[in-house]
Amino acid sequence: MASFVETVGFGHFIAFLPLLVTDIGVPRPDVATTVGLLSAAALLVGMPLVPFWGAWADRYSRKLIIVRSALVEAVLFGFLVFTHEVWQLFLLVPLVGLVLGNTGVMLAEITDRTPSLRLGFAISLVGTAGPLGFAVGPAFGGFLADRYGVQSLFLIDAALTAAVVALLVLGYHERADRPRTSQRVMTLVRRSLVAVVRHPLARAVFVAYFLLLLAQRLPLPFIALWVEQLNGPAGLATVVGLVAGGYGLASAVGSPLGGLLGDRIGYRRVFLAGVLLVSACLGLIALSSGLLPFAVAYAAYGVGFATAGSMLFTMLATGLPPEIRSPVLNLALFPLYVSGVIGSLLSTALLTGTDGDIRPLWAIAALVAVLAIVPALLAMGRGSPAEQGAANG
Repeated sequence: MASFVETVGFGHFIAFLPLLVTDIGVPRPDVATTVGLLSAAALLVGMPLVPFWGAWADRYSRKLIIVRSALVEAVLFGFLVFTHEVWQLFLLVPLVGLVLGNTGVMLAEITDRTPSLRLGFAISLVGTAGPLGFAVGPAFGGFLADRYGVQSLFLIDAALTAAVVALLVLGYHERADRPRTSQRVMTLVRRSLVAVVRHPLARAVFVAYFLLLLAQRLPLPFIALWVEQLNGPAGLATVVGLVAGGYGLASAVGSPLGGLLGDRIGYRRVFLAGVLLVSACLGLIALSSGLLPFAVAYAAYGVGFATAGSMLFTMLATGLPPEIRSPVLNLALFPLYVSGVIGSLLSTALLTGTDGDIRPLWAIAALVAVLAIVPALLAMGRGSPAEQGAANG
């Protein structure tokens, strides 16, 4: 529930950020640059904190870290309702970095509580909450944004997130017998970083996930501008919402199906299939000239991306030794921050050189996605016995 509501709000933020920037008065030629810089700022501040969220969770409380995320999110959305200047956005948006950082903690909790033979499905099912939120949020929000403005959505998001804070505080209970480390936080941070660097599977998965996310991040902040480029400005928020909703719904369906398939034939095989689908769809989008072909390819891309991402997390959860599993999973979204900052800045620079034409971003993203296969191939044979048995069975 927490993950679903979080992504409903961030679905609004990501899908409609160009429209919000336009609404508060940024000149049309500066919209793409402003959106790109805001997208980078949203992750830049939080990036140094990524190793600490997991360490604090292991040292003190996983619940505290998860509740922190929802609480900051409620405050962020509440303030966005009253933002009317671009400088206010640049002050508020970096708070996004204080919201993220709970996914790895959630994954560690799920891994501790789920039987190993069902872990792929469990992680994929939880992963469905994100795409489902991205489907429901923009799909319903687009119509409201066209009628009442984008900022009306953030009022709803703030109320929903505040309710989630109350639900987490009252309804989520950590296991009383969960081991808690007595090590210092800096020791835990160092252990997590060393585990990622030294373990071949962790290293390969993190590189693959970075490339997959970089491919996503290059065009993502500019979806609304791309839809306008294809379909014109009429009912723009509604159309963007429906396109984003189709992507999210397809991802929500594809992720658990990919998890079930991964439990049967092996996670790396399903990951490779997901990456190939991602690259093919991005290439088709680069060639598309109408809204319908784009929407169909974008939805199929969502299936591939959600499947590939959940398989990477499952490979970590099943293929790592128990003593480093939690430290590595705590850093699972570090590639999101790095790729988000690099991708947003790179795409902003590329748009400056193409006079705002977004089409080349899709082609470059397709090539970057293909590169994610390389580290995954290097990781072949480093999975868990459970996965190897599933693949052989």
